Amino acid sequence: MIATVTTTTTTTVTTAASTTIAAGLGLLATLVLIALLVVKELAGAGIESSGSAGTVTISRAIDRVLNVAIAPLLIVFGAIVIAKVLAVLL
Repeated sequence: MIATVTTTTTTTVTTAASTTIAAGLGLLATLVLIALLVVKELAGAGIESSGSAGTVTISRAIDRVLNVAIAPLLIVFGAIVIAKVLAVLL
């Protein structure tokens, strides 16, 4: 009897902890994605205001480099949205 209670308690605590960690990581990924999109937008505005299309400026370099981080975070954000919608529906 005590072994069953201990096993159940351990399983419940472990599940709650992993759910909390997953929610925290999802929130962190979403906030990082928002911040990167803001920086990319500002870098894009810097490209448009500079006017010269042929030269590589800091703004253009930042705009290109941020695509490397934004693409995987968009995939993670999509997975989070799908998981939340499925949790509500099922």
